[in-house]
Amino acid sequence: MAQPYRRLPRLRSGKHEKQLSEDVLYWKRMKQLAIFQEPGNMTSTSFAPREPYYVASTSSVRLSIFDTLICEPISRYTRFKEAVFGATFRRDGRLLAVGGHEGKVRLFDVQRQGSAGGALKAPLRIYKAHSSPVHKALFSCSGKCIITMADDGSIKLFDISETKSVPLRVIEGAHKDRIRCGTASEISEHIFVSGSYDHQAKVWDTREEGNEPLVCIDHDAPIEAVVLLRGDAVLATAGGTTIKLWDIASGGRLLCTLQNHHKSVTCMCLATNGTRLLSGGLDKRINIFRIDGASYAVVHSLSVPAPVYTLAISGDDQCMAVGMGNLLAIFRRDVSGKHEQTLREAKAVGAGLEYSMKIPMAPPAPEQRQRGGLKYGVDITAPLAPKLHLGRIDILLRQYKHWKAVDVLFRNRHYWENSPDLVVAAFMEIYGRKALPFSLAGRDAETIRPILVFLSRYLFRSNYFTTLSIVASTLFEVYAEVQVDPTLMKYFQKLNDAVARELSLQKTLRQAIGAMEVLFASSRSGSKSRSIEDNEFFGDVIILPITLSMKEQRNDHSREGEKQMDIDRES
Repeated sequence: MAQPYRRLPRLRSGKHEKQLSEDVLYWKRMKQLAIFQEPGNMTSTSFAPREPYYVASTSSVRLSIFDTLICEPISRYTRFKEAVFGATFRRDGRLLAVGGHEGKVRLFDVQRQGSAGGALKAPLRIYKAHSSPVHKALFSCSGKCIITMADDGSIKLFDISETKSVPLRVIEGAHKDRIRCGTASEISEHIFVSGSYDHQAKVWDTREEGNEPLVCIDHDAPIEAVVLLRGDAVLATAGGTTIKLWDIASGGRLLCTLQNHHKSVTCMCLATNGTRLLSGGLDKRINIFRIDGASYAVVHSLSVPAPVYTLAISGDDQCMAVGMGNLLAIFRRDVSGKHEQTLREAKAVGAGLEYSMKIPMAPPAPEQRQRGGLKYGVDITAPLAPKLHLGRIDILLRQYKHWKAVDVLFRNRHYWENSPDLVVAAFMEIYGRKALPFSLAGRDAETIRPILVFLSRYLFRSNYFTTLSIVASTLFEVYAEVQVDPTLMKYFQKLNDAVARELSLQKTLRQAIGAMEVLFASSRSGSKSRSIEDNEFFGDVIILPITLSMKEQRNDHSREGEKQMDIDRES
């Protein structure tokens, strides 16, 4: 009888069986709910600090406000002559400030327009703040003042109760290049931070006279985003591919550098009551950092389909807005269920984020009726055979299409970059069927290149080495007599370099082991020589038995008696 096909076993390492952290389960429930197309690239997104958590976005000449409960736009304002930037809500969520390319800053009453049904009313205030574009407008802690930052490097403060465009404070030449980001303190009315393309972030105090900042920080790259962590003691700056954390309480001392993005970091925001830092970049990744401990580690990473330009999250962590090109995506957290701590437990309950199982619909209860009688139910005791759901690779291997299976694995980057255990398991199955040379032969450069990259990356992992070493040797045997594409030679050289590095590492380890063995041997010989010297000085302890017979014992007693009698006579 033919045996049923068994799906490929996954060669999971021990870390996959460890308990999953609560952060992974928490952020995996963030699912994309809706996506909207805007007229141009997204320039800013901002959530209202209080319920209802409206989200405002700017793109080209459009300002939009979305309701995250229904995921629909509730109002739009398009009567701008030029592009608008930097939408920011006040702490009470009533007012919205927007900068623009023409140098004006506008204030909108968000709640009053709720019944307008589709269009924002005219702005409450229009400040002719600068002669250059304003990319950032901030509210002070109390919400009574607005801070504007322009591309000419100047900063101005306005009182929102005044209708005239007369600033309270002007800081000329605050930066030498364009100011593209800033943030205001949540606990101090007078503290705010500006970040510029001149690689500097500056902390300002409006109570200080002159144009000198309290703290000046050099990020070594154009700064795209700045965030004050809770307590205003630590400042996070993003520029290039790095995020740096600075202790501004001690004058701007660098605490650590986070290098978890492959391309430029464009935006940052705080979540989970200020204990998590979210960053988005052009590498299509959103990283979540833990910042409430000593180690600033990545606890989870989200993948999005396009480069991230803007990022914002609601105060309760239930909604997230991501600007990607000319698209605005709104994410919402799923209803939290039971936290499955391990893969086994998730599989046991048949639900959860790590394991999903379709529940088959129950068929109607069978009934039976004899001629002339009534229907009655019949219990079926035979168990139903479980239906096996196979993936694409398993289907190809079940059909013995080995060459096609390898082709699918390495033409799709998702498999060989994100699922190395599946690739190694497929190679192991093909090798067991003695079809490995046939599955590797006759390939073009488009599939040989990812195979070489995969081997260079995973060859020397302990749980993959046995299988991948066979694959590497088979690949060399197959293409030893074939004229390969010259562009592949550098990938063969990379594999050769990886082998050379491993051999060098093994040689270094052997040298270290040999040195330790010499130390252990010398310590053992030293202790042995010391024991020999002690024996020569003190001598060996020798115990010899003395044998006595009964006759010798009686003679000894008689001699002792005679000696005693002689002593008595003399006395």
